[in-house]
Amino acid sequence: MSKYTKLARGICDLLLWAALTAASLLLYKLVRPFRRGFFCGDESLGYPLRESTIGSALLIGVTLAVPTSVIIVVELFKQLPAGAGGRDLAARDKRDGCRLVHRLAQLYKQAGYYLFGLAMLTFTTILTKLCIGRLRPHFYAVCQPMLPDGSTCQDAQNEGRYIDTYTCSNANVTDFLFQQLNQSFPSGHASMMMYSMLYLAIYLQAALSTRISKLLKHLLQFLFVMFGWYVSLTRITDYWHHWSDVLAGVLFGVVFAWLTSVYVADLFAFRRWNRTGYSANTLKKAQVSPKNSTKSQSNAAAVSVAGNGVPPALPAYTFGTLPYLAAHPAQAQYAQTYHNYGYVP
Repeated sequence: MSKYTKLARGICDLLLWAALTAASLLLYKLVRPFRRGFFCGDESLGYPLRESTIGSALLIGVTLAVPTSVIIVVELFKQLPAGAGGRDLAARDKRDGCRLVHRLAQLYKQAGYYLFGLAMLTFTTILTKLCIGRLRPHFYAVCQPMLPDGSTCQDAQNEGRYIDTYTCSNANVTDFLFQQLNQSFPSGHASMMMYSMLYLAIYLQAALSTRISKLLKHLLQFLFVMFGWYVSLTRITDYWHHWSDVLAGVLFGVVFAWLTSVYVADLFAFRRWNRTGYSANTLKKAQVSPKNSTKSQSNAAAVSVAGNGVPPALPAYTFGTLPYLAAHPAQAQYAQTYHNYGYVP
């Protein structure tokens, strides 16, 4: 693939991410959420209004800055594999130094994959909020609903009555709180924070190698995931979400983190192909048979050639390996039909 083709693909991916992000902003600004009614006396809506432990601005800053910073550090300083080029590639890597262009390209791709998954999650969360329209736990404290006849839920005749037509009479709160009253399900804080922290943990598992301590990487993964879990729990203790809203948000984050890491970023592609025998390093892994087995195969080949002049067929476990041909000169004719079948006995 030429560098111009790669550049065009990179620009196209950037435009797709920008379009999805713009769609999320337009959906949030232009579409009004579903107006859900309530029962007077519903205790789940009677919690007091509290300040958020993690505000919206801090949430956006953390989800954008922390994973991106970690990806930058890992991609710029991690040790690159030599690949399948052997000594020539190793010598070229030594001449090229740190291979900065390659590292920057990988950095752009990995950061783009993360941001694209975040954009998909944001669109899904906003769409669900607008369609469900669930009331927040502090609904009574913020809205102080008034019925069309001028009565309120404190009046005895409205006890246990379902109200779907009302107006908010509280003039001491901001318009932002009024707009957020019926956007409780699912929790946006929980979904975005769990996505970013869990994706970061998965990324570290695939990209980071710690030689100082085996547990260092896993400790970092644990701390990231626990921070996401802590932010999710604060949405319950701050009375901004019901517990089911937070649970749904956490599930959203987990699902999108898994889908993005496995199918979009494809973080474990090398390990998957390496396990099935189709990686470029397959040619390097020589399969050496025991001495007795080698001798018996050599004797069998000699008998077969002497008997009918037809060389024996290669055993199945030799497909994809060159050492058999080197150890059996009589089978050199098979070298031209060599294929890497990835067969493992």
